Amino acid sequence: MSKEIIGHCPICQEQLIASRLTCRHCGLELSNDFTLSKFNYLKEDDLNFIEMYLKCQGSLKELQKQLKISYPAAKRQFDNVLKSLGFNKEDENLPANIEVILSELPIYEDESNTVKAIKKRLNAHNGLATLALPRGGSFQIYYDGFGNGIIATNVPASRVLTWKAFDSAVEVMEKNHGKAKKGQAMKAKLGEPDLTLDTIEGYVAYKAYGIKMGESTLRTISALSSILEWAGICNNGYGYLELRK
Repeated sequence: MSKEIIGHCPICQEQLIASRLTCRHCGLELSNDFTLSKFNYLKEDDLNFIEMYLKCQGSLKELQKQLKISYPAAKRQFDNVLKSLGFNKEDENLPANIEVILSELPIYEDESNTVKAIKKRLNAHNGLATLALPRGGSFQIYYDGFGNGIIATNVPASRVLTWKAFDSAVEVMEKNHGKAKKGQAMKAKLGEPDLTLDTIEGYVAYKAYGIKMGESTLRTISALSSILEWAGICNNGYGYLELRK
């Protein structure tokens, strides 16, 4: 009775090789050092994960539903399998103080062009990118662990730059014929002259974060502006943003 081949020694755990191949039909035997496939060296849990992934037709979103785990957990296991197969090596340039949970997010058809552009760009950078600021300096961005948006190191960690925030920024520019003032969250409360609903920061605070008129909001404009420009959505001007045609 045939038995499933194992990839590691049960005693020392080193990788095994095949030293003899036999043809059941004619009796031919070949002796040599034959390496096994990459998949033979995977753990059983990883093989089961790949099988389920294929059954889900390559959809991690569907896979997480089938396994009843979170998307970040599914993505972490997927990345670990890729590393085991030698397809995804760790980026040695990642800062030690930043834990990138999601190196990639799926792009869905029903998402806005703005969100698609940002995801596509950040996916190409394995979920972590360094952006320059107009007046000098830089900051880093990476996906929120739940896939709800982006975390920027020049914005308090409690304020995730949600996908709705980016969509709202584009929306207010469209309402103002493709161009809108940035706004001054550090100098004004929502509704005051420097932070009206016609400004990027004012509209985003109101639409995406539920800030009410007369309330203060966190300053996010530097990160929002730089990310939107980096993704090719708009031009980051002095005091304003303008959609690219």
